[in-house]
Amino acid sequence: MIGRRRHIEAECIAAFAPPISLFQPDRLAAPLVLASPHSGRVYPEAFVNRSSQSLNVLRQNEDAYIDELLGFAKQLDIPLLNANFPRCYVDVNRAPDEIPVSWQKPGAAPSTARAEIGLGVIPTIIADKVPIYKRPLKPRQALARLDAIYHPYHHALTELITNALREFGHALLLDCHSMPGFNQLGQRRPDIVLGDRHGASCHPGTISKLENLFSRAGYSVARNYPYAGGFVTQHYGRPADNMEVVQIEINRDIYLNPINYKRKKAYAKLASDLQSICWAMFPLTHSVPIAAE
Repeated sequence: MIGRRRHIEAECIAAFAPPISLFQPDRLAAPLVLASPHSGRVYPEAFVNRSSQSLNVLRQNEDAYIDELLGFAKQLDIPLLNANFPRCYVDVNRAPDEIPVSWQKPGAAPSTARAEIGLGVIPTIIADKVPIYKRPLKPRQALARLDAIYHPYHHALTELITNALREFGHALLLDCHSMPGFNQLGQRRPDIVLGDRHGASCHPGTISKLENLFSRAGYSVARNYPYAGGFVTQHYGRPADNMEVVQIEINRDIYLNPINYKRKKAYAKLASDLQSICWAMFPLTHSVPIAAE
């Protein structure tokens, strides 16, 4: 049985080769980096078969099509990093040691309440305590995902930020996500939530400029509630060192039918608006085309 489980884990990991999609222009147009850590939609059959949930349920935590909404990066010569694996397999917006105590080696740092309930770097539940797996994961097999999938994502992200710092002396990472349209009380969320860890991950003028750009484009905008930013925002956001990070949460109801995952008509406008906002964030260093609306 153990050998069979190892084989299944290896089969899943192999299905994510490569685990990331990366666009890195020959010449950077601006000190801007775009990333979509949760839009991966490769669900290996071996993984789905191990799950007690349907594929539709597994996709509930997916930031569907955010990577495609950011596809304009190639036209603007802005680097773009996307995860190919789903968030419910590995969550790169968690610390690598955010695992349950029972998985840790003796003497490891204390775990978090989030990891203990199954929402750590290797999730075992989806929101509302819905179990992902039919049987408990074997820690050693599950932790192999860190070297195979988690670390390659963060190595690439670190390189992109370092390149921007080297070229411009400044870097701004926009860590892009989507969120459900309504909260648990049935109240509609804003169109856009900008997270800067309550002022810790970027300069005040940066998030103010982003907020103004989204507002002028017709979107309702909130800051830091209900999402202030996760591990990526906290880990990479060091404005004193000219490394800024803003997490952007986009209300899925704007562009996506949550039942059948079909794009709405407003999808095209949102993509165009995101491109214009990125264009406006910095004076680009050389002329690049704006896509026709």
